[in-house]
Amino acid sequence: MKSNEAPNNLIGLALKGGNAVAGRDSVRAVVHRGNFVHLFLARDAGSAIRDEMQALSRVQRVPMTELGSRKSLGRALGRREVAVVAITDRGLADAINKALRRQV
Repeated sequence: MKSNEAPNNLIGLALKGGNAVAGRDSVRAVVHRGNFVHLFLARDAGSAIRDEMQALSRVQRVPMTELGSRKSLGRALGRREVAVVAITDRGLADAINKALRRQV
């Protein structure tokens, strides 16, 4: 199994189940409604989106974790590239983080 396969698969399931949103604009909307529990940011996200998501994470007091690349995250979500995903379900966010810790 590739290093980000398990977490990315869980993120893909979250999106399909309506428990995640992907992309800057969708994430902004969910963040401003307060309906998210964790942000996941691609390690190769640009500095502007990185700075914006770090600020949102800090202001909303919601954790943010870096993982994989925009391409690997996008592939998991059926898109070309994705830089940021907001998870809205605590159980799924915990499962993704657990899968990430297993990789280390």
